[in-house]
Amino acid sequence: MTAPTPHDADSERDQALRQQLKSGLNSTRPDDTQALQARVLTQWRQGRSHPLVTVGAGPAATLRAAWRQHPLRWTGAVLLLALGLWLLRPAQDPALDELMQPDVLSLISMGEL
Repeated sequence: MTAPTPHDADSERDQALRQQLKSGLNSTRPDDTQALQARVLTQWRQGRSHPLVTVGAGPAATLRAAWRQHPLRWTGAVLLLALGLWLLRPAQDPALDELMQPDVLSLISMGEL
């Protein structure tokens, strides 16, 4: 058995509120309707206090949303990717290193090599 997620708790509260609204609409007692109105207003204010999440489309929006949810995981993935690319870099040619020595470059520029 797993613990209920916040989403499940919200949906249970929504269902309970819907039932109370239906029963409150059928009720003729003013105390019930005022209490129900106060609860609905409280729920509405709680919903308004949370910032709205904008939903974008496309791969860039998907990556941004994933980054916002798990920044440390993405930082690790980027570092591993950088390390992998660094390990796969082409090997330096020793002959090219020798040609790049300052004395060899000066001989090349003077036309002696």
